[in-house]
Amino acid sequence: MPVRIAHISDPHFGTATVDVVAALRRTLLDLSPDLVLITGDITQRARFRQFRDARRFVKSLAPLEVVAVPGNHDIPLFNVIARLFYPYWGYLKIFKGTLNREVAREDVHVLALNSTRWFRHIQGQIHPRTLRSRLKKIPDRARVRIVAYHHPMDCPKHADEKNLLKNRDEIMAILAESGVDAVLGGHIHDPFIALSSERYPTLRPLVISLAGTCLSWRIRANAPNSFNLIEVVTQDSPRLRISRYDVDRNMIFQPIQSEQFIRRGDAGWA
Repeated sequence: MPVRIAHISDPHFGTATVDVVAALRRTLLDLSPDLVLITGDITQRARFRQFRDARRFVKSLAPLEVVAVPGNHDIPLFNVIARLFYPYWGYLKIFKGTLNREVAREDVHVLALNSTRWFRHIQGQIHPRTLRSRLKKIPDRARVRIVAYHHPMDCPKHADEKNLLKNRDEIMAILAESGVDAVLGGHIHDPFIALSSERYPTLRPLVISLAGTCLSWRIRANAPNSFNLIEVVTQDSPRLRISRYDVDRNMIFQPIQSEQFIRRGDAGWA
């Protein structure tokens, strides 16, 4: 049986559409994935009531396991004192303990990282030394390794180049040489699934998958509220199937497209 991960991103509680919230909850409970992974921008402005609404939604998904990392919108913008001295207080009230998480399902290992920085409003950054250290700790038995954080490593539109991870070239090189199979993100509200070789042609190919905004009315043209369902098969040659679910006019999330990838040994993904 494949390991199934529901990758949702950018709910932006505070701008969430009520009917879409209910539709997403129904769909996730019906799908019953092994993991629900939220890649940031949980709130619109890091306000208490927005985190409270997010906590209510996460609790409503029980018994599903939910793992999340913060996005740039989860750091206070206008409260300068909070931004400087306790930027993650709201996030940590919901997702107790740490800004980085690891979870294993069978022989699939997911490393969820914080790519935000209090001194950056849009672009994110990953510390290379921290990333290398965490990747080295992934057990050898993990046949598929997935890394997730808020800021994207690639984008379909030139207008979003400014939103990519600031030190993406260095980070992608580390991911490729460490045998990572897929990197997940969000941030730009524009779903995107591709091989890394399109932007990073000299590196071992891996899969890049971005989820759109799952709940917010702040959608982009031709990109309604959506999420991605990732199915991982580890037997023989590992395979990934990523299906994009869009909400329709009847407030039902429906699969609209699917991409499949296979790992070809040391040559990476194709």
